[in-house]
Amino acid sequence: MTRRLHQMVILVALVLAISSCVKKDGAGVGNDEENSIFAVVNGKEIRGKEILEKIKNDLAELNRNAYEIKRRATEEIIQTRILEEEAKRQGSTMEKLFSQFDSLKEKDVSPADIQNFLKQRNINEGKLTKQEKESIPQILKMQRVYEARQRYVQELRGKASVQFKIQKPVEKPVEVSVGHGPSVGPGTAKVTIVEFSDFQCPFCARGRQRVDEIKDKYKDKVKIHFRNFPLESIHPNAFHAAEAAECALDQGKFWEYHNMLFENQSKLDEKSLLGFATELKLDTKAFEACLKSGTKGALIRKDMEDGNKVGVNSTPSFFVNGHAVRGAQPLEAFSEIIDDELASK
Repeated sequence: MTRRLHQMVILVALVLAISSCVKKDGAGVGNDEENSIFAVVNGKEIRGKEILEKIKNDLAELNRNAYEIKRRATEEIIQTRILEEEAKRQGSTMEKLFSQFDSLKEKDVSPADIQNFLKQRNINEGKLTKQEKESIPQILKMQRVYEARQRYVQELRGKASVQFKIQKPVEKPVEVSVGHGPSVGPGTAKVTIVEFSDFQCPFCARGRQRVDEIKDKYKDKVKIHFRNFPLESIHPNAFHAAEAAECALDQGKFWEYHNMLFENQSKLDEKSLLGFATELKLDTKAFEACLKSGTKGALIRKDMEDGNKVGVNSTPSFFVNGHAVRGAQPLEAFSEIIDDELASK
């Protein structure tokens, strides 16, 4: 199996463990070590309090990650229990419950289905081998079955009585500047979400979908601010794409351009950035002059600086009334915070 084909198969894996593009690895030390001696340098002690202060953001992220891992594992067991109960109720087995969707494999895959699959994943059909092209219909059939099974599980999950008892780590909300950039939602909203994102990060594209889900569910109860955090070390085109989006903002078309960037993450070169402006009917001369001037760079650097201050080290990173949500987490992870915030207002 070729590397690209393997990547496409992974896209329909049953569990997606990663949800963000990461800038650096976190580190951690115990929480009760403030008075412990960590080192002695020429007779002078270095105590835990100094070390813990230095790595407090990393420790907070470590605690968050541990909680999310436990929550995901709990959710998997919950779903298994619900399926076992439903199978018992029907006098069947879990395998038979799922087998009802196997007929979807027999449904033909149309050329439009294939093109939509490639577009959603920013795959250039011209660069695929014959074997890879021939494998796409089978991948799509597998995806159909998987998605149908997931919908079935969620329907059963929605009917069940479930209470999470896992203790979430206590975190103080942080003060996060909304910056200069674009926002959506009314000023009267009780919940403010600040998103730090990277136009070349695939998980940020998924994060964009999560934002749409939040807007659909909460409507004018939330206001969402977008801020740039291009991970230049791993995404060489992200900073320039952010500059282009800022130039589109000058002409009142930020969100349209923002969507186009996320839908075309494999085409963030200069020519494509200018092409998007033409497609959106912007003043292309003004746009090109703005893009080539480099004047938007300082605004993006300010976004990055503010992100670093509040511990952003991966994208997407969200702050819901100051409470951090790292990565393109499920809608439930956001709702847990949003609902608490709305209830407390």
